[in-house]
Amino acid sequence: MDNQGFDSELRTYYNDVKTQIKNEHSEYIKKHPELREILNDFLSTVMLEKPQDVYEYAQQYFSYFNIEKDKILLKPIIISGPSGAGKGTLINMIVQQHSDKFQKSISYTSRKPQRGETHGVEYYFVSREEFEKEIAKNSFLEFCVYQGEYYGTHKGKLESIIQSCKIAILEIDVQGAKKVHKEHPEWNYLFLNAPSLEELEKRMKARGSQLTELQIDERLKIAIKEIDESKKLGFYQNLVNDDLEECVEQFIKIQKTKYNDIKW
Repeated sequence: MDNQGFDSELRTYYNDVKTQIKNEHSEYIKKHPELREILNDFLSTVMLEKPQDVYEYAQQYFSYFNIEKDKILLKPIIISGPSGAGKGTLINMIVQQHSDKFQKSISYTSRKPQRGETHGVEYYFVSREEFEKEIAKNSFLEFCVYQGEYYGTHKGKLESIIQSCKIAILEIDVQGAKKVHKEHPEWNYLFLNAPSLEELEKRMKARGSQLTELQIDERLKIAIKEIDESKKLGFYQNLVNDDLEECVEQFIKIQKTKYNDIKW
């Protein structure tokens, strides 16, 4: 056999092997469609967060899929409540005092950052186009539109908190919590409220020029609806924020009954 014939047979052989491997891979992907979803979620998260060290980021991200049983037991906490209840302040103090156990899940938004806000601190600020692409990929645990802008909880960010062996705290409104509860009824849901509507109004007015009288009236109407709906839903545990320090203590007491395997 001349060299040309040998090369032709060799190419045919390698092409056959290549085709066989390609078919095997295709069959495997058909049997495991979750693989495509996992890789797409990872790529989407990388493009949104743009880490400097992609290798290190990938190692941390994919270690989530090899988490131990105790990590799986660290069910996230959903905190809802009306404007003025002090959700953000409470969460920040909890994370500050118990950083070894809790971490705030930072939401994504399509709005522009306000003065003093930093990407990755208050929110992950992305363009409207990027946000809508992530919606199409089913990358969000939940999302909503508020005053014409998107806000949502990205699954990839939540997963990274879980893989770090911490309890994720998510600040989500009642409508978003309803959606999450349908998929994750086993998670912990907390409704934070002020002692009274009068106190809510007082706190809103204390924000100074940030809110107009019309905006305050509108938020009070929304607050009444949220409070009523939270009672009807039946899956919330209630917590009143009358004194912040006492509220943090009550929060920890509640969580000690929920997470028995954690060393407090």
